[in-house]
Amino acid sequence: MNLYQTPPRTIADAQQALKAGELSCRELLTECFQNIEEKEPAIHAWAHLDREAAFQRADLLDQELQRGRWRGPLHGIPIGVKDIIDVKGMPTQAGFLGRDKPPATNDATLVENLRMEGAIFPGKTVTTQLASFDPPPTRNPWNQEHTPGGSSSGSAAAVAAGMCLAAVGTQTGGSIIRPAAFCGVAGLKPTFGMVDRQGVILLSDHLDHVGPLAHTVSDLVIMLDGMTDQATYLPLLIEPVTAAPRIGWLSDFFITRAEPDMQQALTVVREKLAAAGAPIKDSRLPTEFESILDEHLSLMQYEMLHQLGDDYDQNREYYGPAISQVLEAGREVSSKRYQACLDYQSLIGQITRRCFARAEILISPATFGPAPDLTTTGNPGMNAPWSLTGFPTLTIPAAVTAGGLPVGIQITGHPDKFDDLLLASQWCENVLRPGFLEQIS
Repeated sequence: MNLYQTPPRTIADAQQALKAGELSCRELLTECFQNIEEKEPAIHAWAHLDREAAFQRADLLDQELQRGRWRGPLHGIPIGVKDIIDVKGMPTQAGFLGRDKPPATNDATLVENLRMEGAIFPGKTVTTQLASFDPPPTRNPWNQEHTPGGSSSGSAAAVAAGMCLAAVGTQTGGSIIRPAAFCGVAGLKPTFGMVDRQGVILLSDHLDHVGPLAHTVSDLVIMLDGMTDQATYLPLLIEPVTAAPRIGWLSDFFITRAEPDMQQALTVVREKLAAAGAPIKDSRLPTEFESILDEHLSLMQYEMLHQLGDDYDQNREYYGPAISQVLEAGREVSSKRYQACLDYQSLIGQITRRCFARAEILISPATFGPAPDLTTTGNPGMNAPWSLTGFPTLTIPAAVTAGGLPVGIQITGHPDKFDDLLLASQWCENVLRPGFLEQIS
């Protein structure tokens, strides 16, 4: 059963209606809770809901509107928060079943920023256990026999099903980009360090990113500005983006490994982008890129063990098999090997910058193919390289396969030219979004 919200209500749409007095914060929240009540039994996107507090917040924000106070684009917008991020008054369960946690006494910094901007938090969205690899109870809104991806599983599913207008996710390997693509929504992994991680359960100091999931590029930008408490990037997209970006097409490491459905979709995407005026050239990655997944894995295993090892040793009965395997493997990574991974991370970040000599953006598959079955959250191999380099990446829906599942492209930007990524992604979305729901035969 396809429970994807068509057409989706975007933040930009809601913002216009709220400012015009055509919609109240309470009415918007009611829409979201109606979708939650209807679809949550099948999708299981939420780890915790607080209806009473959310509606109290909506009424307060409506009163502010009546007095002429407008906090900005997130005023009255319902947002889901991944359950490894603290929201004051809600428990942070981090995907553990049967392990009670007291409510958080403070907001994470990014949540505090969103709250100041007028966001409403219906609840906490499901994460895989400690944002790792054990499949969650969440189902894909497009087809409940398929995974929504992980680890930001509930965040992606809730946005896709219209249960909230946007959500916050995290990524150590591919945990924003992959679930966003599997669920047919947009996702942004910002440049490493762009979003404050205070109040977020840390897994890997050198890999963890925090970023938004929403329906459109402009909504992602609204969310990012709110999370960082800076009205920095939205002005870029006020005027229509008409200039086609120079695109580097990443075949050797990425597209050649993709499944047939994804390769077919990418062929259509390339044709559409080229027909719209984008100069596209195949771009070759440095030879050192071939070992990037091994380096990422060793670095992640070592740092996860050092972050979680004490709790794991004391409470192993609560840990799932996949995360236990990661932590046990971390014992085999020596400090010498760990330092070599850090050296590689610095090197590959520098030499991969060369790929942008003739391109504003690089395009690759967001995933190997459409969402697989429920025994896995999918392979993060298309995304982990950009988690290691820290380069910003963004996914937008690209097509729907013959099997009725969405696939997305992954757009990567230069770490020092974030504006280029946003402008180019907006242009690509303008080209691809009108035909997104047309199945590829």
